[in-house]
Amino acid sequence: MSVLVRRCLCFSILFTPFAYILAQVIALQMGDYDILGPEPGKAVTWFTGEWAFNSLLLTLAVTPLKRWFGWSWLVPHRRMLGLFAAFYATLHLLSYTTFILNWQWVDIGSELIERPYLTLGFIAWLLLIPLAVTSTRGWQRRLKRSWKSLHNLVYLIAVLCAIHYLLQIRSSWFEPTLYAVIVALLLMQRIMERISWRKSKVI
Repeated sequence: MSVLVRRCLCFSILFTPFAYILAQVIALQMGDYDILGPEPGKAVTWFTGEWAFNSLLLTLAVTPLKRWFGWSWLVPHRRMLGLFAAFYATLHLLSYTTFILNWQWVDIGSELIERPYLTLGFIAWLLLIPLAVTSTRGWQRRLKRSWKSLHNLVYLIAVLCAIHYLLQIRSSWFEPTLYAVIVALLLMQRIMERISWRKSKVI
């Protein structure tokens, strides 16, 4: 399978959740009020947040999957995965401000101050945007060594997202805990890789 075909397939898979939730919102606007449940705004916000996290974890999983299973074909698609993480994170923020807060700026400011999970989520989004902007080869050439240091912030973003999710637990711990465990495993892999690299440098 060629890189172009895989890229189109990857794009189609990651775009499908957006197409799905957009169709749900359109159906809601046309009068199908039961399609997203009793709280459609929360449903859209939750869905976009979940896919932002999914895309972020897929981005972080590229290197481990390459090392463990030899799936080097994933590497050319890592940028797309990261951009979709930023895309869904932005939709998540817009959904919250639109459907939950109705663009009440005073409420937005007070919510960010009073609710720690919102503060952490907003910080994660702010950190994600420069990574998306500088994800091109052109920016990689401009920033040189600083590019890698900047993009290592993705691990901090993942931690912030995991805490953001955990702080929202109301009933079931399963999904938030599962996401947190996956983040911890990916971080551990990164730490072990760094330790192994430093030992090889010493030797």
